[in-house]
Amino acid sequence: SLNFLRKIVAFLAAFTILILPRTILADISDQQALDAIQNHYEKILTFEANFIQESYIRMMNQTQSVEGKVKIKKPGKMRWVYGAPEEQVLISDENTLWLYIPEEEQATKVPVESIYSSNTPALFLAGQGKLTEAFKVESVNQEKKKIIVTLVPKTAQQGLARLVLFADKKNYQITGSTVYDKLGNKTTIRFNQIRVNKKISEKQFQLNTPPNVEILDYTQTP
Repeated sequence: SLNFLRKIVAFLAAFTILILPRTILADISDQQALDAIQNHYEKILTFEANFIQESYIRMMNQTQSVEGKVKIKKPGKMRWVYGAPEEQVLISDENTLWLYIPEEEQATKVPVESIYSSNTPALFLAGQGKLTEAFKVESVNQEKKKIIVTLVPKTAQQGLARLVLFADKKNYQITGSTVYDKLGNKTTIRFNQIRVNKKISEKQFQLNTPPNVEILDYTQTP
């Protein structure tokens, strides 16, 4: 569905950078700034936060807002829990990507490799790729209280047109991002209550559903 594809685009692109190092403010090139981001992020093993997501859907001319929680554990493990009005759970466990919608009593299962390409931002987030190979910097702008970094993919990336990152100018930590896709849709994420390098149980990246839930399994080879 369009909703599933839109969620995947946000999943792959909206959370690529979690901590922005101080060197981003120095008089250095865009390439050096991205290298610093990559090097800093390699030190992050786990990430947890609450978030608010606003999605503008151009075809409907509507903006939808939802709150949730995210847990990330390198390599390749992510759990996004979206609250009302449409409760959803999105989980990646390195091999499989699940989208579970309790109200619909349905869970969709797809292989990770069918979603990730060799240089997607998701691979960077999972500790398996390099940002500087996938993106080029369009601009790095400093405002009174925040830093704005705009990135564009070097090649076509899952419908992604542009990625904008927002950082707190006081501590240089990423506080959110905006993803623009090629259809004119926009998804903005704002993080709060960020916790880094805290222990996260492996059970958080396993999907357990009630017996009555329909499983749409696209991991099986015909």
